[in-house]
Amino acid sequence: MSSDEFNKLGYHKKTEAVLTGTFLADRLTDHFYVKLYNLDNFYIEVFFDDRSHLIVKFRAFEHTLFVLPYLEEVKIAV
Repeated sequence: MSSDEFNKLGYHKKTEAVLTGTFLADRLTDHFYVKLYNLDNFYIEVFFDDRSHLIVKFRAFEHTLFVLPYLEEVKIAV
């Protein structure tokens, strides 16, 4: 599956697809709790409303630029 194919899926099919992916990281924004997954050759962000805890949006992408907000949480021991 590609990110374009994922974006064309309905809500329930997107949810099913995400569950087959690999969880990578999460982050908190002003209004959303966002989880990052890897599926095939692309990434998916799942946006949860911070009050209702319901999924309000999916964002699938291939460019690693959108992964940068998650790198702040990565701790590397030297």
